[in-house]
Amino acid sequence: MNFVASHDGFTLADVTAYSHKHNDINKEGNNDGHNENCSANWGVEGPTDDPAILDTRARLARSMIATSLLSLGTPMILCGDEFGRTQQGNNNAYCQDNEISWLDWDVAQTPQGKLMTEFVARVIALRKKYPVLRETRFLYGDREVLLGLYDVSWFDERGNALAIEA
Repeated sequence: MNFVASHDGFTLADVTAYSHKHNDINKEGNNDGHNENCSANWGVEGPTDDPAILDTRARLARSMIATSLLSLGTPMILCGDEFGRTQQGNNNAYCQDNEISWLDWDVAQTPQGKLMTEFVARVIALRKKYPVLRETRFLYGDREVLLGLYDVSWFDERGNALAIEA
């Protein structure tokens, strides 16, 4: 299973916009939810108008979506990540029945939402076009698909092929 975000953590947009959880609204003193979010704010915690930060966040979100969809395995995309849904840094929003946990479909119609949705659609189309991106069995590197070319290979930091140790 390949994913960046799930129901019990940050959304993809929040992974690129918050370095820390913001669960104060949950009324548990920000003690609920996990503290290991593997996230970064790229210079500003939360919303910003800084074009350089917004560009970095959008580029990283696209990279993470592409990595999830193009890596071997089953991809999972959190609903709303395809258009930039945010929970405003709340990584434990299940207890909220308000704008924080609701899907705001209007975000998908913003210029940024449309760009992200179109990008996700292109990556999905690429995954569908090339069967190798949907491999159904685990690759061990023991199947020679062409002379000298194996189903998967591993390399060290210098680009040298790693040997399979017995």
